[in-house]
Amino acid sequence: MTFRIDYEQRIQNSLRQSLREILQDVSKKGLPGNHHFYISFNSKHPGVVIPSELVNTNDDEIKIILQHQFWDLIPEKDKFSVTLSFDKKKKKIIVPYDAIVSFSDPSVGFGLQFKNNLKDEDFQKEISDKTMSSDNKIKEIKDLEKKDAEIVSLDAFRPKQID
Repeated sequence: MTFRIDYEQRIQNSLRQSLREILQDVSKKGLPGNHHFYISFNSKHPGVVIPSELVNTNDDEIKIILQHQFWDLIPEKDKFSVTLSFDKKKKKIIVPYDAIVSFSDPSVGFGLQFKNNLKDEDFQKEISDKTMSSDNKIKEIKDLEKKDAEIVSLDAFRPKQID
């Protein structure tokens, strides 16, 4: 077997580690100033736990906002949990970092796009373990295959120097 360096996977892992560290800071100190986070994730990803009223059969992606009303933010090694208010009821959600599609803090113009971290064979096994029709399995696999990595240039978020 030939050794291969998977640069893309290493960069994705580093970005997810940075996100985890950001959430750890916020869980200890709260959100400073006008900072707030938009976190989009794949609701069908293994390990995601969400209230049933958030499940949308037409779209697998869910966006949450961490700003004023969130409680019990607990960043762990592979996932985070947080309690949010839905229809004036507090509900806990659990999101593996691998399920995250995008993260942004609009207050400072910062954003990241993520590629799904599951290997194709792992994802196919997870899908086959679910109780769904063959047509839905094929559609979900094809949808995953369509997702390509998106490259984010950090230069776009750095302040421009004026001479």
